[in-house]
Amino acid sequence: MADIDSMDSADAEMNPFSAEICCLHIVEKCRDKVEVMTNNQWDKFRTAATEWDKFGGNEVSAVSSVRPYLDKAYSDLEQLPKCHRTCYKRYTDKRRLAYAEKRHSKLQTKHRTEQEPAATTSTTVGTMATAESNSPSPKKLRSKAGLSCANSISTILPAICIICKKKEIFVTMKQKRVREKLSKAQTLHCGLLRRAAETKGDEDILLHIRVKDCVAIEVRYHFSCYRNYTRFLSRPQEKSNVEKGQSARQPYVTSYEHFCKEVILERIVQGKEVLRMTRLTQMFHNYVTKYEAADASSYRSFQLKQRLEKDFPEITFHSPSQKSASTFVYLETIPTSSLVERLQFSSTSETFSSSEADDPLTQERKEGPQDTNGEIMRVLYSAGLIVKSVLADVPDMNCEWPPTSENFDIRSAANLVPVELFNLLAWIIGVSEEPTIEKVTVTDAQELKLLSICQDIVYLASSGGKQTPKSLALGLTVRHLTGSSGLVKMLSKFGHCASSSTILRLETGLAQLQLSSGDTIPKGFSKRVPTVMVWDNIDFREETLTGAGTTHHTNGIMLQSSTSSSASVRVKNINRRNRSLKTQPQGELQPYYLQQKQGPKNIGQGVEVTEANARLQIKSALTSDFAYIITKFAETSSESFSIPSWTGFNKRTQRAAYLPQSAIYYLPVIEASPTEMSTVNEILKKSIQMADMLELRNMVVVFDQAIYAKAQMIRWKDELLRERLIIRLGEFHTAMAFLGILGKRFYGAGLDDILIESNVVAEGSLNGVLSGKHYNRSIRAHKLLFEALQRLRFQSFLDSLPQDEMINYRIKIVCCADSYPQDTHRISQSNEMMALYEKYNAFIQQNAENQTFAFWSTYLDMVQLLLVFIRGTRESNWDMHLAAVRLMLKWYFAYDRVNYARYLPIYWMEMSALPETHPHFHEEMTAVGEWTVQRQEDNLFASIACDQAIEQTVNRDSKTKGGIIGKTMAPGAVQRWILSQPERAAIVRQCESLAGITDDDPTSKVLGKSQMKVDEQAVRSIMSTVQSMINPFDQSHDGLVCLSSGVVASQRVAEDLLTASDKGETVVREYLKERLMHTSEDVFKPIKAMRLKTFSDNMPKATHTKSGKEIMLQHDRALFARLLVIGQNRNMDLREILSYSLGPVSYPLSSLDGSLAKTTKSALLHLLETKAGNCLATSIPPGGVLLLDGMAVLQTMNRVPETFGGFADVVLKHIFNLAVQHSFKRIDFVADTYPTISIKNAERSRRAERGSQTISIYSKNQKTPMQWKKFMSSGVNKENVTQFLFSAWSEVDYSNAPQDLDILITHGQTCHLLSVKNKEVSISEVDELACDHEEADTRLILHAKHASASYETVVVRSPDTDVAVIALSHLQDIPSNLYFLTGVKNKTRMINLKGTEARLTPAVCKGLPGLHAFTGCDSTSAFYGKGKKIAFDLYSNNINFVEAFTNLGKDFNTNDTDLQVFEKFVSELYGQKKVVSVNEARYNIFCTSGAREQSMPPTLDALTLHVKRANYQAKIHRSALTQWIRAPSPSGHGWELKDGDLTIKWMTQDPAPESMLLFITCKCKSSKCESKRCSCRAANMSCTDTCLCNDCQNKVDTRKDSSSSDDDDDEQ
Repeated sequence: MADIDSMDSADAEMNPFSAEICCLHIVEKCRDKVEVMTNNQWDKFRTAATEWDKFGGNEVSAVSSVRPYLDKAYSDLEQLPKCHRTCYKRYTDKRRLAYAEKRHSKLQTKHRTEQEPAATTSTTVGTMATAESNSPSPKKLRSKAGLSCANSISTILPAICIICKKKEIFVTMKQKRVREKLSKAQTLHCGLLRRAAETKGDEDILLHIRVKDCVAIEVRYHFSCYRNYTRFLSRPQEKSNVEKGQSARQPYVTSYEHFCKEVILERIVQGKEVLRMTRLTQMFHNYVTKYEAADASSYRSFQLKQRLEKDFPEITFHSPSQKSASTFVYLETIPTSSLVERLQFSSTSETFSSSEADDPLTQERKEGPQDTNGEIMRVLYSAGLIVKSVLADVPDMNCEWPPTSENFDIRSAANLVPVELFNLLAWIIGVSEEPTIEKVTVTDAQELKLLSICQDIVYLASSGGKQTPKSLALGLTVRHLTGSSGLVKMLSKFGHCASSSTILRLETGLAQLQLSSGDTIPKGFSKRVPTVMVWDNIDFREETLTGAGTTHHTNGIMLQSSTSSSASVRVKNINRRNRSLKTQPQGELQPYYLQQKQGPKNIGQGVEVTEANARLQIKSALTSDFAYIITKFAETSSESFSIPSWTGFNKRTQRAAYLPQSAIYYLPVIEASPTEMSTVNEILKKSIQMADMLELRNMVVVFDQAIYAKAQMIRWKDELLRERLIIRLGEFHTAMAFLGILGKRFYGAGLDDILIESNVVAEGSLNGVLSGKHYNRSIRAHKLLFEALQRLRFQSFLDSLPQDEMINYRIKIVCCADSYPQDTHRISQSNEMMALYEKYNAFIQQNAENQTFAFWSTYLDMVQLLLVFIRGTRESNWDMHLAAVRLMLKWYFAYDRVNYARYLPIYWMEMSALPETHPHFHEEMTAVGEWTVQRQEDNLFASIACDQAIEQTVNRDSKTKGGIIGKTMAPGAVQRWILSQPERAAIVRQCESLAGITDDDPTSKVLGKSQMKVDEQAVRSIMSTVQSMINPFDQSHDGLVCLSSGVVASQRVAEDLLTASDKGETVVREYLKERLMHTSEDVFKPIKAMRLKTFSDNMPKATHTKSGKEIMLQHDRALFARLLVIGQNRNMDLREILSYSLGPVSYPLSSLDGSLAKTTKSALLHLLETKAGNCLATSIPPGGVLLLDGMAVLQTMNRVPETFGGFADVVLKHIFNLAVQHSFKRIDFVADTYPTISIKNAERSRRAERGSQTISIYSKNQKTPMQWKKFMSSGVNKENVTQFLFSAWSEVDYSNAPQDLDILITHGQTCHLLSVKNKEVSISEVDELACDHEEADTRLILHAKHASASYETVVVRSPDTDVAVIALSHLQDIPSNLYFLTGVKNKTRMINLKGTEARLTPAVCKGLPGLHAFTGCDSTSAFYGKGKKIAFDLYSNNINFVEAFTNLGKDFNTNDTDLQVFEKFVSELYGQKKVVSVNEARYNIFCTSGAREQSMPPTLDALTLHVKRANYQAKIHRSALTQWIRAPSPSGHGWELKDGDLTIKWMTQDPAPESMLLFITCKCKSSKCESKRCSCRAANMSCTDTCLCNDCQNKVDTRKDSSSSDDDDDEQ
């Protein structure tokens, strides 16, 4: 055994890896398990060992046993190394290595300083140098302090920069040129200057400062010169390859050494040559070939430059301003004058950068060679004569007058410009140095600019006699876009375009040409080729005096799938001198009288009307979209952004052939609106005429829905039109209508909040996006949301699978993503992917029972259907197009898009029946590319709808401000504008081409890397937003829930939303069969609206039921008078009638919409300040406490930071700023709580009338909501914010805190103290401030009492009058000086509450909570028209009132004795001083003034409930100093619970006597309330909005607007 042990020991000594020991043991008593190193760990260890060898220490000796193996790779080791994980981490710690390197560098610097040899110039100087080297650090010295220079032989240097030898230079600072002054040396060595000069060997500087006191000799320099001269010393030195532990060293070391010695040192440093970097690189390549026989052509010049910059800091690399010129390399110390002489003449054409503008070298090179004999000028003169001769021979534009759009292309411009002129300009501006007699080669952009200048020269040389494409096109374009003849004139004077007169003649000629070319085939079009004509309305919107009489015309374009080589033939010569159009406007169109409407007759008899066939047609599209979803899903956590969005993805994965560019021709404008039947009839006639001209049997005509309806009405009545014309409904407008349906269905369900909060749609653009009017924005928003929700749903699907199956599917998904784009289609159609697709669909069906899941799955289905519809157009797939239309029909019916619901089924049925009705034409019309428009060549997935093409071409070109504006009084000018408009618009497009403005396909942008990144970030933002709200696919929600607010939809709303698809499909089938296939019903019969409810209708209305009859009591002002008339007709006592509220609410206490009547609360505070006199404090005493109303602070933030972490930092910084500014020692951040059942719900609902959204806060990096006010309108969000603030502030590093401070923050019912002392924080819970207070109003007073135990001064900051009122009533229990800080900006003031109480008397202050609650606060109503001033005056002047209001709120139950006092108070409030009953006061006021209900006191019944509400609120306020109030439920105290919501109970008795309620409304259906059968007319009364009658003729508007207050003293 001993021998074996000894052998093992010997092996261990020979191979340190053989035993179970740590090979780099540096941590004593390490108990970690010894583990085998991985390949990466071994490489990292070897690199660290190399670093430690340079620094020494225990780390070097610890690895001595493994040092022989450090050169071996991991794969070459016979046995694997082992180590403790702790030892490995400590040995390879980068921070320890960096610290060791820094320490080692300092030791080396100190050692070099101590060993530096003294200069031998003189004893004095040597002594001084020794003193300097022994000094621990350079100290700032002036010549009169610190070091004697009495014996120094140094002389004072001249007052110029020792580096640039100039006294002053100019530098650019903050975009301004300023003079830089000289600075004097502050240290013995002049900072790094001496070291830099020694490193560079700059004897010109060392001669003056070597071993001298730079302070004594007054060395001066410019700071910018010093910085540039010494920059290489301050630049962090890169570690060599060996130091970094890289396996590969710098290449070509041997060649580099010879190159540096023979070229850099001998020629540049010693010989002071100036060489180009390109030349140096070529020389280095030759050295590599010579010494190492290798090909170094791949070794770039920047790599060589980096090595030279590191090894030779004394050489300079200067880049000329001309980008094509190579960098100069020369010794930095070469004088400028000498440098000029060393430059070769071939380089004199280049200029230096602007930063060296003052350099003599630069100045000389700018001036160029001296023309002493005038030779250069003679050469230039000869060249000018040559160009002049060439220009004289330039012909005019080779075309007939007027030139048309084909004469303004780039080729025409290039043919007009002589080669000599083009080449000369190219050489002058430096875009070419090619000496050739042929046209030089330049980039496309450079060619366009050169052609532009050349055309100006041609035009100028002929004094405007020879027009060019630019001179005419630019002038016409400016006139077309702006209508400004002044601008055209200015450009003409500059020589850029023709004169205004010429442009007018051109426009007139185009109009005359249009008149004469009515019977010719346009250029690029062929006969007997399927053709499409598109017509649309065009509104010029010119200015008129009244706004009426604007021009509404009809534009049209003609399309063929490709452009032919045919040329247009002119039938008439046009006189080019005509400036005005002498022609009559188009005559009135022939009137068309439709008479009786006639629909289609029994169409589509053999068409399958069910959805089954359509779903089969789109299955390939659905699987392609599924492949897109899973491919993008695989990239969710990646940052590569290599997969584009939906459009780009399909472009990359398309397998179809490229379609040719379509031929587009602008048709003559029809001077009439297409809303007229005569105009539509004319359009159909012109379409037939064009078909005859092109020798076509059939013509396809495309309209939007409005024109389509009129065109079909005409066509169905004409046999010829039915046979010759195929009328199609435009896909573009159909898609816009479908986008509007999406917005209507999902608005209020969270769609709007998601789009805004994810920053996909701006709040101001939301309506346009949801309505579909902003088409591009809307499509993009729905695409992004579709992708985000698909990922969330797919993730939910994966989470539902077993672990093994989920991993298997994830692998397949990654494989599909890796196959993009070449094999994506093949893999997506594989059996495995199809199985995954089917399993995913099964998962969706299984979870359809969850209403929220099912509802948002329909959103994905609808958007996918829209994408299939768009795909059909982009791929020009006719069958897919029709299938998508069929599946979209039900949604138009379900959401009452009546016009599309009527005509889109007709369109689908007629197009589906084409094989039967037009079999000879169906095949060629529906071929790929024949029914769509391809606007770019070589562009896949890029076809667009015909009606979209007319919007992008003629309509866009026509809707400009110029030309027709202000010309309505000149018919000839208007006629010229209209007739020339098609050709003029085409010329504008050619002008854009001449300028390089191309009409690129916008979808091509999605393939750019930046756009991919933007889209992917938007999708992730949406996912994050949804997850912070409610994820609809997590299946944990009962009912149908709004994602942003968490509100559950009512049963009716949920039912309509979830069954809309089925209901719509049922109606579609009935319509197709009964109105189209069998015509048992007229197609023009009104379509009954379905009026399906959505989340926006999720607001149930309150109803009253009496005698088994349910009567909807609406807030009608005429109802009060109506009930009085009924009562008098029934001989009822008026006093009895007036004892009822006569309405659904008590109007003296309510607004017309049933909400609380409001008054100006701040009026009470202003009144108290006035009554108390001078009660304002001028300053805040230091050392006190500040109590902040937390929600007020958050609500008033003007700019909310981007993240919640930043938000918490801003609020905390604000708190510290307040503490520093006013010397506060403690600041309390007091917030409200938000229970589900609260008496403030009505007020909070009013403040959140725009809705609310609920967002969970999960991290500091989470984005803050875009709709901050909407976010802060939710109580749940507010509580989440305060909880987050506490968590965030608990984790803050307070090392930069400006002072010690105690911060108390409340969250929920808890309060915590964050005590910041000596830059550290301690956190503790404050049990004395834990409470169940709902409002911060009362909680602030509790904190004030707590603070008064330790501080003399307490300041409460709040904008709420309630806080001041509550504080005044509790002052006797708070011993400290209490101040109330309120107001904003210049109205900010601080009220001394102690002084106020003394002036008002404590008795009056005690009753203020009762008075304030009784006369109106957040939870109780005010008396309509009665402000705080008159109420306070009554209260303060009557001891009985003071006593009653002091008793109000002493208990949660009211006192009947005080109720009589309150009746008296209200009676006097309404001016009835001698009356003690409010019912009697009502009767008196009505009899004397006939006032309406709102202006009278409430009934006794309503007042009793109001007193209960005021008492409940006053009790809450009076319990401010009680920690646990434990208030009972508000129900029974003037409120009641209805369906779980707390609502105001306005009355206990009926709104009116029962005998009157039955006669409130009539229900006339057909009599229009014109006969005595109407109960209202029988009672001699008008009908009101509460009646259920139809087409009422007995209704008058009795409403009167009156908003004046009865209390003029109430402050507003």
